[in-house]
Amino acid sequence: MAKESRPEKTESGPAAAADGARSRAKRAGRWLSREVLVPVIAALVVIQFVIQAFRIPSSSMEDSLLVGDFLLGIKFAYGAPIPFSDGKLPGVADPDTGDVIIFQHPGDPAYPDYDRARYSHLANLLMLGNFFWDSEAPKGKSPLVHYFMGPKDFIKRCVAKSGQTIEMRNGHLFVDGVEKSLPGKGKHTDLYRQGPPRDDFGPLRVPGAGETFRVDTLSLRDRHQLRMLMVQENPRAKVELDLRLARNGEPLDDFLFENFRFPAQYQKGTLLRMALEHYVRLGLNDTVSVPVRFRDLRDRALTGFEPAEIPPLGGWFGLVDKFARTVAYANFDPTQLDDLEANVARLNAADSSLGLALEARITLDGKPVEEYTLRQDAYFMMGDNRDNSADSRYWGLLSRANVKAKAFIVYFSIDADDPALSLVNPFSWARVPFLIRWTRIGKLIHGV
Repeated sequence: MAKESRPEKTESGPAAAADGARSRAKRAGRWLSREVLVPVIAALVVIQFVIQAFRIPSSSMEDSLLVGDFLLGIKFAYGAPIPFSDGKLPGVADPDTGDVIIFQHPGDPAYPDYDRARYSHLANLLMLGNFFWDSEAPKGKSPLVHYFMGPKDFIKRCVAKSGQTIEMRNGHLFVDGVEKSLPGKGKHTDLYRQGPPRDDFGPLRVPGAGETFRVDTLSLRDRHQLRMLMVQENPRAKVELDLRLARNGEPLDDFLFENFRFPAQYQKGTLLRMALEHYVRLGLNDTVSVPVRFRDLRDRALTGFEPAEIPPLGGWFGLVDKFARTVAYANFDPTQLDDLEANVARLNAADSSLGLALEARITLDGKPVEEYTLRQDAYFMMGDNRDNSADSRYWGLLSRANVKAKAFIVYFSIDADDPALSLVNPFSWARVPFLIRWTRIGKLIHGV
C-alpha cells in the first residue's frame, strides 16, 4: 500500500516572524554593501590614492591648457598621500623637467591667519572651499570661517629641478646656460619687457635634499626662498621671516620712509596699495615715491601673505557667507624685500651718520634657526603663458612635499565665457553642445 502523503508543517507565530525579519535584514544588508558601501569605499580609495580632478581657472598655462579644461591627475605617480598624516606613499617616479604638475600653492596659509591652534578644519566642500571653526572668534562675529580661495591647488610646468641653474634674460628662459624654447603651446603676451622678475631673474641654483644652509650667509631674498621651502617641509609648524630695522642696536619698528621708492609692477601688491592710499597716479614701471612705515612691510614679510579684500560673492557663496566669515589672502612679492634693502642703502648713502641696519632671521615656532638642512628636493615651476603666470619667479621654489599629482589627461573642456550662457536661464543651455571643445576631450597632457 502506498503511504499516505501528508503536508509538511510550517512554523508560524512570533518565531517565524522574527526569522523573516532577519532574512529581510540580511538581504537589505547585502544590497546596501553591494550597491552603496563597496562603490563608495572604492571611490574614496581612488580619490585618495589614484586620481585628482582639477579645473583650469586661469590663462597661465595657455595655449597648452585652456581656461575651462577639466583634468585628471595621477596621484600615485609621485606618491599618494597617507590619510590623516603629512606623509606620502612611495611614488613610481620623481617629478622631472617638462612635467605638468598639480601642487598645493606654497604661498597660501594652510589655515586662516596661519594659526593652526586657533582654527580647526571642519570640511572641504569642493566648489565652496574650506570651512574652519574659530575658537577665538571676536564678539559678535560668527565662529564659522569660510576660506573659499585656499589653500589653492596650482598647475604649472617644472622647468628646473634640484641641481640645475635657472636664469631669465629679457624674458627668455635658460637652464644650465642653455636657452629653452616655450614648451607645449606656450606663448609670450607682452610686447615689451618689464624688468625683474618676469624678464630678468637669477642665476639661481635649485637646491636639493641634504643641502644645508647657514642663514647668516644668505641674502634677504635667499632667506625668503629658504623660508618658503621650510614652510612646505614643516606644515604643522609656524615658520616666519622676522625683519628688524635698527640704529645703534635700537629697534626702529615705527621708522617712516618718507620717500620710499620702487618700480610700479603688478606683483608689488603691498607697496602699490600703500601708494594708492596717497592717490598716486601710476604708470606701468614708473618709479613711485610714497611714505612707507617699516612696520607695515615687516608684518607682511613675516608670514609671506596678507589679508585681501573680498568682493561681494553671489550664488551659493553669498548664501554661505550669511552664516560664515569669509577670509582671503594675497601673496607677498619678495621683490619688495629688494626695494626695502635699496631704500635703506639709499638713506645711508645720503647720510652716513644715519647708520640704519636691516636684519632678518628665520624662526621655527618662535625659535631662531641658524642653519637648516633640506629634507626634500625642490623644483622651479613656470606657466607656459610665460608673461601671464604667477609662478616660482614670484613665490619661490616648490618643495617635493607640496607636489600632489602629475597632470595626465583632459577629460572635459568647455568655453564657459559665452555671455549668453547662464545657469539660471534654461533656454541658454541649448548653447552648451556648441561650447564644448570636443577635440580636446581625451587629450594627453605630457608635452601637450
